[in-house]
Amino acid sequence: MPPQTGRKIIFDTNVYINAIHGGAASKPYRLLFDSLPSTYLCSVVSAELYLGALDLWGIRLIQGFVFRSEKVGRVVTPSHGSWNESARILAKISQKEPRYNSKLTTLLNDALIALSALQIGATVCTGDKEDFELIRRYKRFALEIIGDSLGLKDRP
Repeated sequence: MPPQTGRKIIFDTNVYINAIHGGAASKPYRLLFDSLPSTYLCSVVSAELYLGALDLWGIRLIQGFVFRSEKVGRVVTPSHGSWNESARILAKISQKEPRYNSKLTTLLNDALIALSALQIGATVCTGDKEDFELIRRYKRFALEIIGDSLGLKDRP
């Protein structure tokens, strides 16, 4: 997915994790680097990255990235309305597709990422096809599944 002029992008956490694990020569890392002028960091993704940082090196890497995103005003945080809409979406999923009830806690973050993207007119780019397409059945948002083209692991 080459970056397009004027297109806003929010990458899901799995893209960042795969880029970190793959290093500077990996396709996910190249994609993140090439997309910088269009990329916004969702605060939910930032929190997930910090949660997964297991050592000082990882924490510093994430701190540097988050700081740069904040410095250029490229952080989007779910609004009060987005939190409430996420809950409504998950309630509908629970009612209509109860087989996903065990995933509701993980789906909450994905719904918040999707609604944050809607707040700024951005596209969510992810390798997590199943969860984001499930949410999209209940709320339309711009979504691009990039896992296959980049060899992303869904849950690294």
